[in-house]
Amino acid sequence: MDFLIRIFGPPHESLHILALYLIGQRPKSTTRTYVDIPDDLSTGQYVFVAGLPAFVFWNMAIAGLIILINAPNLAGLGLGFVLLLVGGLAGFGTLGDLQLIYERIVRDQNTPPGD
Repeated sequence: MDFLIRIFGPPHESLHILALYLIGQRPKSTTRTYVDIPDDLSTGQYVFVAGLPAFVFWNMAIAGLIILINAPNLAGLGLGFVLLLVGGLAGFGTLGDLQLIYERIVRDQNTPPGD
């Protein structure tokens, strides 16, 4: 497991940091396996920041699957397989982020305005 964290941790966390910079924010703190997202983000900003790695990695897996299915030659098969494998493994690492997004949306829907 430590091997997978060393491979997929930095790109995953870097995408969170990139998303924060794109909305004009900075992370509170960062490690190899975690980015501390500021508390003052709107729900939309939070979804963007927390969801960017999932968006990138799952689309990589989908692209790999499409390339694999439509591969005209051995190089296409190899490329599709690698994209599907890397995107899929990295995508499974985003399931925790997707759960946090769900919890944030549910919490914000159940919070009365002004609180």
